[in-house]
Amino acid sequence: MPVYEYRCNTCKTTFELLRPMNHAADAPTCPSGHDRVERVVSLIAARAGAGGLDEAASGGGCGSCAGGSCACSGH
Repeated sequence: MPVYEYRCNTCKTTFELLRPMNHAADAPTCPSGHDRVERVVSLIAARAGAGGLDEAASGGGCGSCAGGSCACSGH
């Protein structure tokens, strides 16, 4: 089961929930009991040796790279 990150619009708390994928869009309540919650996108990066980002883990650095084709030059 994936972990999803949510943010409460009332108390501004960010929290994570372990949920089945088919319940990802279902709005949970925050730990304080508020129901104005939205899912947020989490960014995960892996470090490579000397402090640089690992391109394979970070997606190669551009949002257009998909399936091996890239609209950006140099990727």
